[in-house]
Order: sequence, then C-alpha cells, then structure tokens
Amino acid sequence: MGAVLERTAALLDPEQHPAALERAAIASLDRGELEEAFHLADRRCRILPVAQARHYTLRAEIAHRCGFPAAALKDISKALELAPDDLAANRRLMQWGDVENRTAAARRLIELDRDMALLGEAVTHLQGQGETALGAIHRVGDGLTGWAVWQGRGQMSLRIEADAGAVSHSIKSDPQHALAAKAEHAASFSVVFPPSTTRRVVSLKLGRRALARSAFPAPLATSRAAHGAIAKGNLIGRTRSPAADITIIVPIYDDFEATRRCLECLMQAVHDHDRIMVVLVDDATPDERIAALLDSVATAPNVHLIRNSHNLGFIGAVNRALHATPCGDVILLNADTVVPKGFALRLNEAAYSAPDIGTVTPLSNNGEATSLPLAFTANPLPPIERVAHLDAIAARVNAGRVVDMPDGIGFCLYITRQCLDAVGGLSDHYHRGYLEDVDLCLRARQHGFRNVCAPSVYVGHAGSASFRAEKRALVVLNLARLRLRFPDYRSESATFKALDPLKSSRGAIERELIAGQPRTIVLSGPGAAADVAKQFAGCATEPALLALFNKNGTTLALRDAGDDFPQSLDFKLPADQAALTETIIASGPSRVVLADPANIPAAFVRDLIDGSAAFDVLVTDGGLLCRGGGFDEKGRLCPELLSGETCNCRSNTGESWLDLLSRESCILAPDMAAEAFLRRHLPSDLVHRVRLVGRSDNRSPTRPKAVASRGTALGLLPIGHGTGDFAFLRDVVRCVRQRRPDARIVVLGETLDDLALMALGGVTVTGRLSVDELGGVAALHRLDRLLIARRAPLFGHPMIEAALSEVGVPLAFFDWSFGNIGAHEADLPLAPTNDVAATAEDLFGWMASPW
Repeated sequence: MGAVLERTAALLDPEQHPAALERAAIASLDRGELEEAFHLADRRCRILPVAQARHYTLRAEIAHRCGFPAAALKDISKALELAPDDLAANRRLMQWGDVENRTAAARRLIELDRDMALLGEAVTHLQGQGETALGAIHRVGDGLTGWAVWQGRGQMSLRIEADAGAVSHSIKSDPQHALAAKAEHAASFSVVFPPSTTRRVVSLKLGRRALARSAFPAPLATSRAAHGAIAKGNLIGRTRSPAADITIIVPIYDDFEATRRCLECLMQAVHDHDRIMVVLVDDATPDERIAALLDSVATAPNVHLIRNSHNLGFIGAVNRALHATPCGDVILLNADTVVPKGFALRLNEAAYSAPDIGTVTPLSNNGEATSLPLAFTANPLPPIERVAHLDAIAARVNAGRVVDMPDGIGFCLYITRQCLDAVGGLSDHYHRGYLEDVDLCLRARQHGFRNVCAPSVYVGHAGSASFRAEKRALVVLNLARLRLRFPDYRSESATFKALDPLKSSRGAIERELIAGQPRTIVLSGPGAAADVAKQFAGCATEPALLALFNKNGTTLALRDAGDDFPQSLDFKLPADQAALTETIIASGPSRVVLADPANIPAAFVRDLIDGSAAFDVLVTDGGLLCRGGGFDEKGRLCPELLSGETCNCRSNTGESWLDLLSRESCILAPDMAAEAFLRRHLPSDLVHRVRLVGRSDNRSPTRPKAVASRGTALGLLPIGHGTGDFAFLRDVVRCVRQRRPDARIVVLGETLDDLALMALGGVTVTGRLSVDELGGVAALHRLDRLLIARRAPLFGHPMIEAALSEVGVPLAFFDWSFGNIGAHEADLPLAPTNDVAATAEDLFGWMASPW
C-alpha cells in the first residue's frame, strides 16, 4: 500500500510527473495491465518535456500488445525520426514492419546490434532481398572488432587506410561461427587499432567490394593541420586568378534538375564580375548528365572544376576545394540553391560592415533560423522569379542591416579569409552533410569572430537534395557530437529562437509583400474562436489575413491563414496603432469579417470599415449577442442566451455590433447549429442576412455510419481553456465519480489543470492532441461514449467537427439549435439550460442505454 501511495503522489507532483508516468507505464506493462499502461505512456508522449525516442517506443510496445499494430508502427517511426540508431525501436521495426521497413531496420541492425540471434534474423531478411555479403565494423578501445558473412570464393579482408599508407588484414571463414548457418562463410575479427594523429578510413571488403566503411578523424588538436594534407586533385580550366576576391565553392553529387537550376542562376549572378570565381567539385557523381553539365559550365573563364575519383562526401569535397583556394573570401553554396543577381557582393558588404564579422548567411525559404515566412521551417522553394522578387524587396527594406546569430547556415555561407585562416576548414568529425557548418561557425566564435545574417539578401534553397530521407538521421547523429564539443550551443540556440531577432527583418519584407494585395481581413481574439476563424479564412474564396488579438487586446498579429506570407507581423497596442492601421490600409482590404465580437475593440473595426471595406460577422460563439461571449461578469452562462431574450451582460461596454452592419453586411453561420441559433435570437428584420458558410456542402459534419460503444471509458472532450470551461469539466467529473466510483474517465486533450482532474481518481488526461489525431486517440483509449464538454455556444470548431465525423462512438453535446437540428439516434443532445446535476443525470441514463 505504501508503494502505491508513493507512486500516486509522484504522479500528481508537477516536478516528478513526467518521469513518474514513464515508470508507472513500465510497471503496469510488467503486470500485464495494458490499458493502464497505455494511458500513462500516451500522456507521457503528449506533455512537456518533449518526449524522447524511448517514450514512443514504450507506447508502441503497449499499443502493439493491445492490438493496434498501425499505431505501434507510427510510434516506432516517430522514435526512429528522433533517434535513428535507437536499438529497441529498430528491433521492433524489424519484427512489425512491412518489407520496406524491415529492410531499413535490418540494415541499421547490421551496423548496431551485437546480439547474434537478432543479427541472424537481419541477415536472413537481407539475403531474401538479394544481399550476398554483409558485415559490420566496431571500434572498442584501441581495437577494431566486427563480423562478416558471405557467399562464394571471394577473399574477405579488413583494410585500414591512412596518410602513411594502407594495411589489409585477411579474414578467414569460421565454420563454428554463430552466423555460419546463415551463409556459406561467416567470421568475426579483432585487430589492434591504436590512436593516431591522422585521419583513417577502415573498410570491410569482399574482393574490391566494400561491405562496410568507417572513417576515424584525427584528434581535435590535430584536425586543423590535417586539412593541409588534402591532395589538390586535377583542376580543369584556367589557373585561379590571384586577383579574385571571392570564390564560390559548389560541391555536387546528384539531383540533376536542382544542379542545373542552381548553376544557371549562379552563372547569371556572377556574369561580368571578375572579382568572383566559381569552383565546382564533382564528388564522383554517378549521373552522367551532371558530369556533362559540369564539363560545359567549366568552359567559362571564371569557373574551375575539381573532379574527385571517388566520393569524399560534403566535408571532404569542400575541404579539397578550400585547399585549392589559398586566398580571398569564400562562399560555400549548396547545389540545390537558387541565387539572385548581386548576392555575392551584398554578402561581401555585410561581411565587411564590421571588422569582427567572420561569417554571413542570407535569408532563405529553407535556412533554419534564417527561413521565411516561417522561421525554423523548410518552407517550399519559390519559383526563380519569386526568389528574385523577394531578394529585391529584402535589399530595399533591410539595406545595411546585419543580425548576430549563434552560428551560420551552410546552404549559403560567406566566410572571410581571416576567419577561414583561423579555423582551418570543415571538421570531419561529423557524418556527411549536416552541422559541420555549425561547427565551423562555433569555432569561429572561439577565435573572436561573429556570425551574422544579412537580411538584405534572399537565396532560395530546395533542401535535402542529396540525402532526402536520411536528413533527420544525419542531424540527430551529428547533434550528439556537436553538443559534446560545444555544450552551450543548445541553450544559445534556444535563446535565439525565443528572442527571434530576425523577426523585424522578416516583417519589413512582409509589409511590402502584402501592400496593394486586396484580401479579406478576419478579426478574432484568442482561443476557440480563433480556431474557427482560421478554418474559415483557409476556406475563403479569396486570399485572407487573420488579425488575431491576444487575451488583453495589447497585441495584434497579422497572419496568413496558411503557411504563406505574412507570419511575422506583430503590433503592440496602442504604441503601434498607427503602423498597424497603415499596414492594413496599405493592403487594401476588400472585406472585414468579425469572428470574435466579444474580444475585438469596436473602434478598431470602425476604422477599417470606414475605408469602404465590406463588413460581415462570423458567428463562432455567443459574442454577437452577448458581450461576454456567452458568460456574464461572474462567469455564469448568459441567461438571456438560454431564454432567447435580449442580453444585458456587460451592457456598459458600448454599442451593439448589429448597429455597425450595413445594408450589404451578412451574418455568417459556420454550421447548421449556428444558423438555427441565429434564427432563434436575431431580430426578425435581420434573419434574412444569415448565410451558411464554411463547408462546400453547406451541411454539418456527417456522423459515421457505424456508431457504437467500443470500450468502457467515458470520454470528455474539452474545447476552450476558460475558467468557466474548466469548472464545468471538473464538476462533471465529480458528479460521475460520486455516482459511479468505478467509472473510468478519459479527458481527450489538455486543460487548465490536468493534475487537479487526475487527483479526483479514475481520470486520465491525455494531454495535447491535434484535430487529426482525435479519432485515432479515441479508439486507442477504448471509449464507450464521448461528451463534448463545452457548455457555452461554439459553432464550426474543427475539433467538434472531427468529433462528429471521425469518432464512431455515441456523442453527447449541448444543443444550441434547441432541437432544430436532427441528431443520430445513439447521440444525446443536452439542453443548454441544464445545470451540472441535470447534465450528469442525463448522462447516466444515456450511458445505461445499449449501443
């Protein structure tokens, strides 16, 4: 009993809660209590701190045992996205996945696993896919160990290459090997591998074919010196002119179309600039079209071509070009970029705007911290013409600006010669293609240089052209190494992201972009109404801007309804009122839609519609008729909304929104319940203005054909985070627990105080979930019924629509159409006039009915 009480106390302690959830889930799994284990593991995956790979693997294991294989595989995929080398996740993918997934897992296990029985399964699977020889290399202390299996007469060997030469170790077949039954030959090996001051490459080879390959960089103290040992290779074209001030280095491997587009734009951008040279590095491309393209481009007088006899990877290719570029500044440029004219000289101007600047990065659609419209997001690559347009705006509105950053981004990284001489080049301590640029920039800071962004330059970037699906795996592996070398980097990056010093530069570009582009302006406050407003704006027939006030009305954010511009326009009120008005008027709004009357200042709306914009009202809640949005000043449900009389809540707040309607104005209902609500409450002379909008079929969401109880739990779906919403939810839980102490309650989502609800006993609160997840999560938690726990009016909300259309169990909901909209026979429309006790009584009768 004492242990149980201790576990319970830990689960309800905010500081211990996340770790306690994990421990309790494992303990429940061990006891075979799968349902309880899933509830605990599921919550751990949805709350802060952000779940790690092991949490998703744990939830996957429980889901698989509960009979939900698709959900289990989804969680394993998430775990491997976070930690590609996670052994437990790869083992489960090997067991549960389809052929493609099992093949991917088998290849990882070949590299990672030491369990010979599991390795045997991986070998067998890959042999079924046509592999005839497999093996792995591991470094253990001052030695190399590993194993190999192969068919035929070929000689298996371990080859170690270093600057001083190469040595090979023959590997003989062992008939007694644990994997001998899996192939004609099997063997393990172990050789001495003492420390070295130079870089070494170890290959496991069958004849000339390499089965596995591992690179071991020189120690950090000697890695810079190692750059000087890189062979120059064969230069194709004229000898590099010492008069050139900037050299653009482009390493190239695959993706013909991206490479062709990049080089076409690059050659146009540097045409007639004798200060700029281009070095192309053919990193042993397997694409003959790329090789021919490079031969063609290399005929230009300002282009050099370095051709590698074998693939060195991004780091090796760049370092080879750096060695061939002994003077002048350098731009490292990815082969999937789109550069505008003049970009190099403008980056040069930024680099020399202060004597301590070492690296410069431009803005981009896909440049981590320098991305726009959404920062830290891989936004789609714009067309070439759009890149030029964005760059022209950036050059105009952000001229002369530089913004300090923790590091630069290697898709287009300008490095001054002084900085380059200090840091030496790219470190080969990283897996190919990611974060070696960050390492260089952090080393530059150690030498006293600054890394800055030049927001006056915009470069397009497709992203992941070379590695595609491998990107996440490479980033995760390299991040671990980077944090060992630079332990403060993570906190510095988090601080930079939180402060977002590039936001004003993005905003300057966005103000120019939206000027003169007529749009619908959709006004809303925060919370549930904003969710409806965003969905409405996204479905609008013409481009729409969301104007979102914060809770206190002190900040307004202008956002595109989707992921387009703008995403960075924020205004502090009243200080930025003039700038806000100027920005909106400059955009030439064609229509203003008020989606949250209870939280929008009337004066602000009047200024907008005085500019001749049409004015409509979107009814998302009771705010058009009740200034409290459905609640009076004491947080109680507005009695007039229940009775159909005129609302007197907060009557001193000023004129009615209805007084601002023009003859052309419409009152928009996002669903049929809203339409019925309006026809009940509006004055008769305004009823004809009601228009049903928001869905292509102008109907409410359709309930699934098969509605039936599928479990034992009562689900509660909270929508909104107001104190009134939480109080109602808490009171319903108490009533149910008092009447049925054995009832199991699952709250789908997060609330104002999850732990307070869980302390009532028998209550699981999942934590945050998205609209797309609702149906699946309801099934995984085996709900018997679901109550949409929103008592106040709310119409057209995406979560309510998802509950109606995606959750195949009986639903209870407050019917603000007052019986004018039909419900499924299994569902329970609740009267809004019900108090908590009456609601609970109706719920108990409904729960006792068979469905």
